[in-house]
Amino acid sequence: MPEKILLIKDDFCIIDIYNTVLKKAGFEVEISESSKEAMERLEKIARGDEKRPDLVLLNLVLPDINGIEVLKKARLQKGINNIPFFILTNYTNPDLKIASEKLKVEKYILKTDFIPS
Repeated sequence: MPEKILLIKDDFCIIDIYNTVLKKAGFEVEISESSKEAMERLEKIARGDEKRPDLVLLNLVLPDINGIEVLKKARLQKGINNIPFFILTNYTNPDLKIASEKLKVEKYILKTDFIPS
């Protein structure tokens, strides 16, 4: 069974690129396009109603709640608090990086430093 990645991103073009590349690499990909949708999905995972992802790729700038808030809420919920999160962003703000590291993010990836392939 392929490893599952939950991609939390609101930019449809970027979603399409990462979805294509990750599936081609053999991953199962699920997408949440807003923080609200992501939190609803994470709550279902915590209850055992949905399959747990092996990794969450989280954008920081989302249309409703920023990614740091999603990460904070996830870290407080039993059953999902130990899922690895990678931040996937273009923001180089050191305060955001520090805040995410305090919330035990596994990696802070600047999209401008990597091409999706």
